[in-house]
Amino acid sequence: MIQTKGPILFLGIGGSGMSSLAHMTLDLGVQTYGYDKNKSETTEALEYRGAIIFHTLESFSDYPIELAVYSSAFQDKGFLLDRIRSAGIPLLHRSSYMHQLVEAKTSISVAGSHGKTSTTTMLSQILEEKNFDPTIMIGGESGLLGKKGGKIGRGLVSVYESDESDGTFLNHKAHIRILTNIDNDHLDYYKTLDALQSSFVKYLNVEEEGHSVICGEDIGIQEILKGLSASSNFHPNFELWISIDSRNRDSYDWILPLQNVLKKKLHLVEYKILEDTFLVEDSETSTYTIEIPFPGWHYRSNAILAILAAKILGVSEIDAAKILSRYVGVKRRQEVLGERRGVQVIDDYGHHPTEIEMVIRSLSQSVRDNGNLVVLFQPHRYSRTKLLLRELANSLANARFVFLLPIYSAGEEPIPNVTTESFLDFLSSESTRILSGRIVEDIPILTKFLKPNDTLLCLGAGNVRDWGLAFLNL
Repeated sequence: MIQTKGPILFLGIGGSGMSSLAHMTLDLGVQTYGYDKNKSETTEALEYRGAIIFHTLESFSDYPIELAVYSSAFQDKGFLLDRIRSAGIPLLHRSSYMHQLVEAKTSISVAGSHGKTSTTTMLSQILEEKNFDPTIMIGGESGLLGKKGGKIGRGLVSVYESDESDGTFLNHKAHIRILTNIDNDHLDYYKTLDALQSSFVKYLNVEEEGHSVICGEDIGIQEILKGLSASSNFHPNFELWISIDSRNRDSYDWILPLQNVLKKKLHLVEYKILEDTFLVEDSETSTYTIEIPFPGWHYRSNAILAILAAKILGVSEIDAAKILSRYVGVKRRQEVLGERRGVQVIDDYGHHPTEIEMVIRSLSQSVRDNGNLVVLFQPHRYSRTKLLLRELANSLANARFVFLLPIYSAGEEPIPNVTTESFLDFLSSESTRILSGRIVEDIPILTKFLKPNDTLLCLGAGNVRDWGLAFLNL
């Protein structure tokens, strides 16, 4: 548990991960302070629970703070960290603080380039409904916790999202480790795909006792598994659970070496895709189906991983699958904001090409008769846009119409010649339009364009959601 009972200051408390940790701290009865330059629904919810939040750089020395928690995003704000150090306040990285909150319990970490938040929420919902009363840390707000992202439970299990973006996820010592997929994200930190893949190999922790649960359909995961059996010294009590599409089983040349090494410690769980349903054929137990109230293959793939992790804890797969048929979802993950003039407005956090492609493909299948999927996309960070411009454009090309907002900087300095206009080199001029980034000017354009039965998808990790809310509130 946390090493201080005194007041704690969270820097960037309005962020998804930091706000979850702040809610957990409030659950412990510890006085909670926060700094965030912006007010939001998230900060208001924390203030309602008793947190004291600063929106300007006031003198923290006036408050009895015993510890300050920061994220890697705040490492660039050296002036603020120096100010806290000069006040004699100890600093602790977000990941280390989270580990203190979960380490005393049987812990389950969820990692991967995409799907961490959804998978963590799915497993948390299963354990909540099965009365485990787990400690939970989700990197986003969920109706499961009353629109919070974290809580301290009285049970013996903890479930948390493990973020690979800055490498700190390797410091977590989980008993069960879930890995959803591996993609070429966060190369600003890792520099090379090899370095990124190596970090995920370390995450699996095959030389220690425990369980790893992974998606065998993911190409990135397959790449690391191919070298795993030859290069790893597996712990005798390490067990590996792999979900695979039964149609492709014969093409997986990496399975046999793992079977030879792990033998009964390797659990292959096969499934078949039947329209929007997964039929899971688990030779060790029984057959069951997975139906999630959200469209998309990725939701069902993530659900299998959550169900397998719950199985390791003693939950019946059939019971877990029934619970996930009522999956509550997460804020900013295909979240329906409302409807106006027959136009449905959906908000999604997707900002990497793979995420964008998945959500567009999923929602394209559910657009109503004679309607179009209209995407309002806000590129996230100049560095990501420069690195993945072509891939981002290709993923957006799957939508019928695309409106582009200016790049959301997320605190980065602009990069010369990297702008929203750069997308026009790869997208059709007939289906793509650029907006000003000023809501008062952009909403009339969208209103004139949208028609009944259309779906407006607000897509991106910045504040693109505000455009959708403004359209609904006209």
